Amino acid sequence: MSYMKLYNTHIRENGKKRNLFDKVNEIKEKIKVIVPEIDEHKWLIIIHHVRQDYEGKYYYGRAGASNIKLKLTNTERIIQELLIKEGLNPSTVYRWFLAARVPSDVMYKLRKGLISAKKAYEISVNRKKNQKSGDMVILMENIQNYNLIDFIYYTKQPSKANKPPL
Repeated sequence: MSYMKLYNTHIRENGKKRNLFDKVNEIKEKIKVIVPEIDEHKWLIIIHHVRQDYEGKYYYGRAGASNIKLKLTNTERIIQELLIKEGLNPSTVYRWFLAARVPSDVMYKLRKGLISAKKAYEISVNRKKNQKSGDMVILMENIQNYNLIDFIYYTKQPSKANKPPL
């Protein structure tokens, strides 16, 4: 259940509505202070691991008796302690981070009220799809160009039978 799918960009904190993106930025700032060496792109993965451990589902392998419970790294343990100390459920924080993954220009329009949360979610999904399809078009063009170059190279090679006499 993502907050963007529910088109809800506000959360309740101390009985008042608060912008979801502001809360996510506040959490990011606290994480930056405690663990500055971690890249922002890895935070979602780390919070996902913390969430799985918090829910008791952080296992390796399929269901059964052979499951091995994975252990959190030191960084993940520090972030888990921070979230619990702040009174935040890691599962909820993970959902917030997922919902806040919209491009910055779309987030700006959303904060200003120029577009709805539903439209922002649609735009971000369309951009991801277009990027993937654009990458595939570029890849196909490169493959075709490579095959064309090979074709030209091998057809233009003079064979020994077609060599003009000296």
